[in-house]
Amino acid sequence: MRSLSKITSILLIALAINSLSAISEETETKLLEQALVEGAVTKEQKTAINRYFINIASQKHKESERMREMAELARGGKSSTQDIKKRELIKKADLLEEESISYKQLSVSVDSLPQTSIANR
Repeated sequence: MRSLSKITSILLIALAINSLSAISEETETKLLEQALVEGAVTKEQKTAINRYFINIASQKHKESERMREMAELARGGKSSTQDIKKRELIKKADLLEEESISYKQLSVSVDSLPQTSIANR
């Protein structure tokens, strides 16, 4: 009976470890960004984080525009295949644009946090 409970315990621990490492990259990124925002105390830190979010928003927006341009290009081949590819690219562009807007909102929220300068610490 003890060996069965030990095996069960080992399996549960292995399952727990596996599920911990199964955090998606997107979730991990969101958690890191949240930690950045919450950890920013000084005006300089908040300014740096704000610039970081603005740069990411700009990159996402540019990539979205690039996807939309690619969607409009004729690639040859069957029109049904082209239509599918076009829809996929437009969908990706829409998702990138949503992410861009999200990062712009994050940069605004960082700006609205109370600021402390290093001199006041």
